[in-house]
Amino acid sequence: MVQRKKTASVLLAIVAAIVISACFNTRAQAQQAVRGRAYLFYGLIPQIDWGMDELAQRINRSGIAAGNYSHASWRSVADQAIADYRRDPKPIAVVGHSIGGDSAIQFAAALGAARVPVSVLITYDPTRGAGSVPGNVHRYINLYQSSNVLGGGDIAPGSGFHGHYASYNLKDRTEIIHVNLDKFSRIQELLAAKVRSMAAAVPLRIVFAATGPIELWDSGVAISAHTGDTLQSLAAAYHVPIWAVAQINRKSESAALSEGERVVVPRYLGQRFARPASPDAAKPASSDEPKPVSADGPAANPPAAEQ
Repeated sequence: MVQRKKTASVLLAIVAAIVISACFNTRAQAQQAVRGRAYLFYGLIPQIDWGMDELAQRINRSGIAAGNYSHASWRSVADQAIADYRRDPKPIAVVGHSIGGDSAIQFAAALGAARVPVSVLITYDPTRGAGSVPGNVHRYINLYQSSNVLGGGDIAPGSGFHGHYASYNLKDRTEIIHVNLDKFSRIQELLAAKVRSMAAAVPLRIVFAATGPIELWDSGVAISAHTGDTLQSLAAAYHVPIWAVAQINRKSESAALSEGERVVVPRYLGQRFARPASPDAAKPASSDEPKPVSADGPAANPPAAEQ
């Protein structure tokens, strides 16, 4: 009986050790898989800001770790973001709605004081007292309504800001009001694409085949596959050879892909991002995913000037 108890104790200890090891390995793999971090700040009443939860879910599906926070907690969240960046530098995105937009700007400024860059800063109708865009921000996007008394903040670039800047006044869109601006799925997807693009460029290591043309790409870009996509269909859509796409992603050329699966596609030098629209797609493509470009010339449809 004593021997049996000892054996059972040893087995329990082994099982516990395996479980703990698996937890640590899973956590390490999850940290390795993170391609960036996004910090989203609710407006005054988080319960009615469920559009921010939806946006965070869209961002999370692309491999960027996104979390939602109270607008009042921006200081402690910034401290943690600074520590995380120094431990493991990854691109940072910040999004805020209403007074949460004010917090997003303060958050970005706190990171700037610590010499931590912000790749993307997005504000949904911040207040008129939100301040200005700090100089450590690479890309700023503001969606606001000048007619709104609750928001209406047309945020200006601050001293030292030299990044990309775009401010959109939606005052003439009668279907939009301050409390529902964060809930439009099309706007969410456009903004999620902007966040995804901050971590889009990835290094390429390619072994060229013994025959065929030699093409030089400057990097790769990560896209999210749709149901029904294959490596062959994506290679054709982006005008890149199937062997390169298969090699980069370590898959067979005939591999099927699941919805949202991350696929890296080679990108030519200077290539703009835009996923080719499917034949039945009525919505315009985002400008932050790969766009087909010929190796010897510009894209068939030259992109608009950078905002």
